[in-house]
Amino acid sequence: MKTLRLSPLLSKLCLILLIVLGTLTIAIPKALAISTLDNFPHPNIEKTEKILGPAGEIFEFSTCNADGIGFTIAEAQIPPGAGPLPHIHHYTNEWFWTPKGGLQLFQSVEEYPDLENPATDEQAGNTTVYTVNTEPNQIVYGPKYRVHGFANTTTETRPLTFIWLEDGISPEYELHDGGIREYFQDVGIPIKDLKHLPAITEESKIEFVSHAPLYGINQSYYFFEYVDGVSGKLPTSLTKLENDQSLNRIIDTINAYNQGDATVKCF
Repeated sequence: MKTLRLSPLLSKLCLILLIVLGTLTIAIPKALAISTLDNFPHPNIEKTEKILGPAGEIFEFSTCNADGIGFTIAEAQIPPGAGPLPHIHHYTNEWFWTPKGGLQLFQSVEEYPDLENPATDEQAGNTTVYTVNTEPNQIVYGPKYRVHGFANTTTETRPLTFIWLEDGISPEYELHDGGIREYFQDVGIPIKDLKHLPAITEESKIEFVSHAPLYGINQSYYFFEYVDGVSGKLPTSLTKLENDQSLNRIIDTINAYNQGDATVKCF
């Protein structure tokens, strides 16, 4: 069967059009709406690493390691229209904290645990993703193996904090974070001046997909490569999805570092 391949930009426009035209109904279940944090702490480090992601995100990275835990945080600015196409993490579990809301997050219920067998029609099969319009200070959990992503469908740049926690099955990467920061170091473009952003190259866009499996990620080339349906009617299993125990441990680790605990390393 011949597959129609849409450009990343056209794929995002399709998602935006579904929302704008009313084909996609966005619902915000109460269980998700009350999953909020008033503030998320950040390690007090002198200099964050700034990288422009191939999907248009402006990242400021910090990574922390302590006994039995490793994670990376990225404070990001998401310009209008920016955001990654559907993808799957195998070595990290992820949280999204939306200080001002206004981002469209989407996630599948189906899991795809085989890195060599992603959610294409020809391999493990496509999936439906369920979309939520985030509120200010909302925290959304995304466990490994699920097709997910987001888009800024507004006309304003929106802040977003990413938290990636290394999973126990991850191979050992240099930064002990499940490979996520190393991935963006590999495929992203270093930012020297936030007022003068570098251009996103075609090479970085290609490597964003082709290098992803090296870091335990399946990244789609176009929106409907992994997805065969989009719905705003969230299943109960997604409205109850959380991992507060791990998130609280991350917060405690950051606070310990900021209070001078020498057993925690953040950089």
